[in-house]
Amino acid sequence: MAAELILMAEPRTVLGKQVKALRREGLVPGVVYGPAVTGATVQVSVNRRELERFYQAHGHSTLFTLTCDGGTHQVFIKEVQVEPVRRAPLHVDFFAPNLDRDLTVRVPVVLHHLATTAEGILTQLLDEVEVRARPATLPHQIDADISGLLQIHDSLRAGDLQLPDGVTLITDPESVIATLAAETVEEVEEVVEEEAEMAAEEEAAAETAEEPIAESDADES
Repeated sequence: MAAELILMAEPRTVLGKQVKALRREGLVPGVVYGPAVTGATVQVSVNRRELERFYQAHGHSTLFTLTCDGGTHQVFIKEVQVEPVRRAPLHVDFFAPNLDRDLTVRVPVVLHHLATTAEGILTQLLDEVEVRARPATLPHQIDADISGLLQIHDSLRAGDLQLPDGVTLITDPESVIATLAAETVEEVEEVVEEEAEMAAEEEAAAETAEEPIAESDADES
């Protein structure tokens, strides 16, 4: 049985512009809301570094326990607002779902085992798919084996993904997740070279046509 995932939080009374002081202390303001929250939205703050590590490891489709002031909430990270330049988290929304009802979310797709003999260039067209399941069943990510992609135009479709029990695919099963595309770099380079040679020839011809006719040195009779 997997260990319970826990993120620590603290109650927050600082609101509005005063939250800048929290950020200077290394804390990120946040809220807890959702069907499982009785009463008003819960105001919290979390350690910035702990939040960054946790979010990088578990993303937004992992149910975990948020502890705060002796109480707990079963939540997802719904949204993290970040500073546009340094990408530091500015605010976090925790969503507390009804654990007895299905939830529809987008889950990352991670590709594995590309064959060394595969032709062309691997192109991932979709990095997430939409699935539906009970909150506790939703996967953190969906791992896809692409060792069967060997030739140009071989593709992995959403319907090919192996989903955990209790998880239903909502994305169109025919949607292409990844494909092997033909290499076109050399062809593009050849076209560019041909165009450059033609331009040089045209320029040389134009210069020749514009040269003045030399006057004769012979004496006129």
